Amino acid sequence: MASEILKRAKRLAHIPTRASAKYVLSLLKWLPAEQRADAVDLLLSKPVVVDTSHGKILFLNHSRVSYWRGRTLMTKEPDSLEWIDAMQPGSVFWDIGANVGVLTLYAATRGDIEVWAFEPAAVNYYNLVANCELNRLEKRIRCFQLGFSDTFGVADLHVSQLMSAQSFTFKESKKLNAGGRRTFPSLQAVPIFTIDDFIRQHGAPCPNYIKIDVPGLTQEIFAGAEHTLAQPALREIQVEAKEHKGGRCIAERLAPLGFKLVKRGMRCEGRVQRDLVFARVQLNPSNCPLWPSISPDLSNAQPSKFQ
Repeated sequence: MASEILKRAKRLAHIPTRASAKYVLSLLKWLPAEQRADAVDLLLSKPVVVDTSHGKILFLNHSRVSYWRGRTLMTKEPDSLEWIDAMQPGSVFWDIGANVGVLTLYAATRGDIEVWAFEPAAVNYYNLVANCELNRLEKRIRCFQLGFSDTFGVADLHVSQLMSAQSFTFKESKKLNAGGRRTFPSLQAVPIFTIDDFIRQHGAPCPNYIKIDVPGLTQEIFAGAEHTLAQPALREIQVEAKEHKGGRCIAERLAPLGFKLVKRGMRCEGRVQRDLVFARVQLNPSNCPLWPSISPDLSNAQPSKFQ
């Protein structure tokens, strides 16, 4: 029955999208629960397909926002794609705040870059790893469901697991929806690391390129990456920050390590966005601390201040 309804939906392609969707939903809601579940499986089996300069990329069509993120891959952040295209072959790229993996997948399809993706929200992480599976990129991308800050512990993420591909926050959300309720009504516990501790504990390679898109925790992430930022292997960092606000603090932190702001005013959906790119233009050996040979003692670790 579910498959018959979906076949009927194909014949409605000439009807405006909203009208056809409402009609199909009006039919599906009368199905028994088991058959509605079958319909969901059938719908999810048809991914969004996007053509890129590196080949086709598939996205799980899990929600309207998931669809939008996939379909706008080549147009939403063209300067970010150019930045990825310019990365040196054989590099390690960290995508911190990967969401469903738009930039992660684009970088991995190059075929000559090792990608590590970090996404704390469970619903987005599900989409991220599903997209890696759809594109058979599991061996090129290492995915982790965790967050970064300046401390070790557990933090509460303000989230809704029913809103995939949204941008969630560790700071208490003050946004209200049309009904006067909080936009993200639920909480999810997330393990939090500093970048330095994560590399020490897991033996991860030092990244050559890092993208940071974690509103509300950007400064804390940099504070927890003192050793990593000083490593000569790290070449460039793209971060979402306003140049004359948070960007100024980042620039002051990075300048003694040889980094310089090399790109500003990057485009997003045809408008200028606030992402900044810092590149290492010179290296001061005196500012390159060695990695401690012993992993940090976590027995007395304090709960995260972001709970």
